[in-house]
Amino acid sequence: MFSEELLREARPIWSEFLPHNFLIRIAENRLPQENFAKWLVNDYYFVKNALRFMAILMAKAPDNLLQFFAESIYYISKELEMFESKARALGISLEGEIDWRAKAYVNYLLNVASLGSFLEGFTAFYCEEKAYYEAWSWVKSHQKEKSPYQEFIDHWSSEEFGEYVRKLGSILNELAEQHGEFERRKAKEVFLEVSKFELIFWDIGGE
Repeated sequence: MFSEELLREARPIWSEFLPHNFLIRIAENRLPQENFAKWLVNDYYFVKNALRFMAILMAKAPDNLLQFFAESIYYISKELEMFESKARALGISLEGEIDWRAKAYVNYLLNVASLGSFLEGFTAFYCEEKAYYEAWSWVKSHQKEKSPYQEFIDHWSSEEFGEYVRKLGSILNELAEQHGEFERRKAKEVFLEVSKFELIFWDIGGE
């Protein structure tokens, strides 16, 4: 399947952030709050722009995926509420400085959605969601005690989110079957680029 091909080719990159130092320190409950706050500010920025990314993809989507995108946009908008409520509880302002790596990642995704094929855009979508599920599932499985950031860990490692990611993979595999080798190769390049962005994004909170 196409999704499995993508993961095999990107394994050298994924092995660098599964697990990243940021994830290890969260699992071990030794990440300073200032590090988490920096990551949170940038991930909040990312999620807000992920809605724009998805809106562009939705405009290109075939009719049978419109409902799926509408539900996905709602799902991700609820994540923003989680960020806001948890930031308040932790005393973290979400108005901090945005790191250049987060800006570069967002710009790349918006360019792929705008200028690339729908397959390329959907591949990017699958990559960033799959990476989060795998990363936070690793944290969940290696925790020895409850974390002050437990709500985030539980959200992105949940069975509900896992099922959502599996649905994305299934849709991606169906889309790939409808395209030729050239389009699939372009989508593979996107997957590798998004994987690299995932790696450097973790550095924002792990430095």
